[in-house]
Amino acid sequence: MFRSLTLIAVFVLATIASAQPPDVKPRFDVLHNSEFYRQDTPQETLKSVVGAIGRDRYDYVIAHLLEPSYVNARLLATQSYFERIASEQVAETAGGRLLQGAELQARIQQVGISLNVKELASQMRLKIGEEPDNLKDLKRFAREGLFMDTGDTATATLKDIKDRALYFKKVQGRWFLENRKEDKPAAKE
Repeated sequence: MFRSLTLIAVFVLATIASAQPPDVKPRFDVLHNSEFYRQDTPQETLKSVVGAIGRDRYDYVIAHLLEPSYVNARLLATQSYFERIASEQVAETAGGRLLQGAELQARIQQVGISLNVKELASQMRLKIGEEPDNLKDLKRFAREGLFMDTGDTATATLKDIKDRALYFKKVQGRWFLENRKEDKPAAKE
């Protein structure tokens, strides 16, 4: 009896493990946590977004739950500004004064990205704070949403609201929330 329960447990764990994408590297110095923030389905991704926002983990939403090409484009638009700030900050540190050439540029870029992500997280936090109905809507979509999966994309709708939807994209075995409001193809990566 005990042996058969052990075999069943091993089989279940192996099945769950095989369904998970391979280890995901940290992005923007934010570790990926596939056990706490699941992305196996669009529904799980949306629940993860809502959970991360509820825990004030906007950095996690940016790094691992929003569609990567959107995040990359958004950060690229402001990166030069944050690198200017970073160069001043790095120059003021003892370690920064010791760096030269490529090492100095790499450190400035790293600090600039960190500042950029923090600012984007701050903007998201502010928007949710100023417009709490957006979070209520996300929670409602997570609870009541009708999800239509079409392979590498998915849409979530609500029965009583015909003019709003959420869009998802599957990238390398993980689902991400897209930042768009219209039913048109997402930009190519």
